[in-house]
Amino acid sequence: GDQEGTTTDASSQYYLAMDEQGNSCIAVQASPEQTTTMALQDDNNDPCAATTAVVAAAAAATTTLSTTMSKKDRKKLKKLRKRASSIQTEGERSGLLTRSEYEEYRTLLASDTDEDDTMGPSINVRKKKEGIEKSEGAHHRDLLVWFLQQVQGNYVNGDNDSSNKDRESLVLSKKRRREEQDPVDGRATTKDNKNGQEDNFKVSIPHWASIHNPGTIQQVAVMEIHVPADENHKIEDYVRFLESFQHKTRKGSKVGMRTKWFQGHVPASMSDSLFYFSNNNNGHKNKKKNANLDEPPKKLDLLQSLQALTLSREEMIEQQYPRPIPNDDSQNSDANMSTKTDIMLPPSDIPLETAKKFVKEHGLRVQDQGEDDKHPYVMTLPKCATSPRIDSDTSCCAPRIFGLDCEMVMTALGLELARVTMVQFDDFALDPNPVTTTTLIMDCFVRPENPVVNYLTKFSGITAKLLEPVRTHISQIQYALANFLTPDDILVGHSLENDLKALHYIHPLVVDTAMVFRPSHKRTKYSLRHLAATILKKQIQSGSHCSEEDAQVALDLALRKAWLGDRLRVPGDPDKTSILHKHCPTSNNNTAVFIGSSTWLENNVLKHPSGAHALNYDSIEECKKALLAWMNGRRKAQLIWSNISLVKGTVTRKPFGSFQSLVTDVVGNLPGGCMLMVAIQADLEKTRDLFKKRKVCQDVRSSVGWSEANELAWQKQLDSTRYGYVQWFGR
Repeated sequence: GDQEGTTTDASSQYYLAMDEQGNSCIAVQASPEQTTTMALQDDNNDPCAATTAVVAAAAAATTTLSTTMSKKDRKKLKKLRKRASSIQTEGERSGLLTRSEYEEYRTLLASDTDEDDTMGPSINVRKKKEGIEKSEGAHHRDLLVWFLQQVQGNYVNGDNDSSNKDRESLVLSKKRRREEQDPVDGRATTKDNKNGQEDNFKVSIPHWASIHNPGTIQQVAVMEIHVPADENHKIEDYVRFLESFQHKTRKGSKVGMRTKWFQGHVPASMSDSLFYFSNNNNGHKNKKKNANLDEPPKKLDLLQSLQALTLSREEMIEQQYPRPIPNDDSQNSDANMSTKTDIMLPPSDIPLETAKKFVKEHGLRVQDQGEDDKHPYVMTLPKCATSPRIDSDTSCCAPRIFGLDCEMVMTALGLELARVTMVQFDDFALDPNPVTTTTLIMDCFVRPENPVVNYLTKFSGITAKLLEPVRTHISQIQYALANFLTPDDILVGHSLENDLKALHYIHPLVVDTAMVFRPSHKRTKYSLRHLAATILKKQIQSGSHCSEEDAQVALDLALRKAWLGDRLRVPGDPDKTSILHKHCPTSNNNTAVFIGSSTWLENNVLKHPSGAHALNYDSIEECKKALLAWMNGRRKAQLIWSNISLVKGTVTRKPFGSFQSLVTDVVGNLPGGCMLMVAIQADLEKTRDLFKKRKVCQDVRSSVGWSEANELAWQKQLDSTRYGYVQWFGR
């Protein structure tokens, strides 16, 4: 209607207010910019008496204006709430991906009266990786760096608007994402910034991890806890507590898994794995260190170090090594045992029908095997308990080491085996440079099952003339391998998954030099030719490839890595870099705090100038108070990193009880937007002491000696320190 010159329509909003005396007023909000109040006169027609009601109605209109959402905003809020609360584990990220999406969600949420049921950030295992049991310490370091980049707004498109175009850019391929411009200043990322330091480089999310609501991450916390493993509580007790620990808040989420902290037989702290990028030193430094290593390693030590370099089950899956289809009945057959021969049978001497019958009985299909590929795979079989491998040399009972390489040709089906070479490791000596002695035990050409369309001579060295007289079938190769290799033997090669696929063969223990010397960014792999030239100072593959030469070089590289450990690095790679150097949030009003013993702070924090706070503690309670203060206090830190020792004789008498109390209190008071990593490692100092004792006892000048029982106890102790546990909490 029309009252006192004010016109309203159906789109206007009306607010009626009444005071205690019964005076009333209507406020008309025709638009966000125009609000008109109209007093309703009382029975005495006294408009002045409606003053209280006028004020109340105007206030109601103003309040409602600020809290009322349009249909468009309500639809947007509904979409964001659904995205934030729905965990998708198919890819590496889901939910609210960027900080701008999160800020928009919070703004819309402030105008809504519904309860906030949003989950905070969390880590989940990807759908295709469910059942994964172990991870590497470097995986969790990469997650830490990734979260820190989220906190600092340095992730690709992390600060862009959440338009459809921006969201599409978030799911670009990794290759294209590396070419994106820096979102902070719009320029392409360069090597050096104005301070002379390298800009933050982007890390990859581990292959098994899926991050939900990464845009909500505001804080990262780390608790490195060293625990004792004694007769009262073993490391399994600490792991069991973390696995069963439940958040008291419904918004909490957690994921955890066993973690390998180091490789080889030299014990190392989990800080070395989490705090540093294991890049490689320059060549001249490497030479200087190697000059002091004038004693050849013992064969047993080489074997143990090489075993530590074998690929884990998760790494074999990641690199697409052939693996049987789960629940395949042929794998569980009692017939899958074989009498091993101590000498490799020449494949051409094996009757073809015998080989084909063996492959048919023991053959199986593998995951991702093409439909057109009808030839079965064969896996290394356990030797019969009643028919052990016989040899006059008792050392043959120890696992053996072999270098393997294959050459392939292109057929109508795809790549097929054309040549296979295997060399067996005999000895390692210094003369004066490292020399590996091997025996050639197999080198034969194989006739492909399908017509050859390209011999790939430039890469394989195979020609039609070489294959013309060949009659050896792949089944004969499989028979020879399966009746010679045992599951404890180690196969060494470069990108060995391709060779095993060509062989249609499965073996549990492999050392892949492409993975052993893989760059820390993990985006590429070094070629065998590059590794041979830079590490062995040897030129290979100058013409075509030779499988015997490639097998020997791969074996040389693996054995030298097993001997020198982290001292052997690819020349030209930068020194190992502390996480503080590139990712410590000490600029742009960000704060980083490190809490630990004076020794730990000196070795890992103070020697890397970063502007971070370094705090020493005298008791577990003091450390806990500091953690909670920087997590929840008025001045919050974006990174809180603590290194805590619960070993008896340090700061506590009841380590397991202190561990339970510490984790319960910190996780129970976790602030929103915080990702917390709890990492545990057992008996590091005890293992280091035993390592020193073992080295002394094994010295030829020692009269104490080192028995087989001592060695078994040492291996058990080493494994208890090498494998720890990591639990992630998010809120």
